Amino acid sequence: MNYRKITLEENGLLHSVEIAYDMENPSIQINLESSEHVFYGDNLFSCFTKLRQSFPKITFFCKGAKKNVYPSRTSSQMSSGLMAYELQMGKQALREDIVNIFDREDKDLTNDPNIQLDFFKSWIASLK
Repeated sequence: MNYRKITLEENGLLHSVEIAYDMENPSIQINLESSEHVFYGDNLFSCFTKLRQSFPKITFFCKGAKKNVYPSRTSSQMSSGLMAYELQMGKQALREDIVNIFDREDKDLTNDPNIQLDFFKSWIASLK
């Protein structure tokens, strides 16, 4: 297990929580609302997506919650979904665009993973 502190906003208040994540058997554990929650998936990004879907009123101040951050198939395989690309319309994703999904971010955040998927699809179309 690896551990990381992240910032979130719950009921208008910012606070830090520690998450535990496992890259070998992708999962995220977090204590929210006075109980422990565990999310499993194909990779850590999908685990983080399930976490956010389960708590739609909580804003997670992480790159993985930014509307233009999405993993590629290769980044998911190489990092178990811990790393993803911060995408820009019309620009090919480069190595320097790779971010850790748990790194702090406070701009363009979304609680809806479908917004990220829509951005990803639009980004692909913008490359043609």
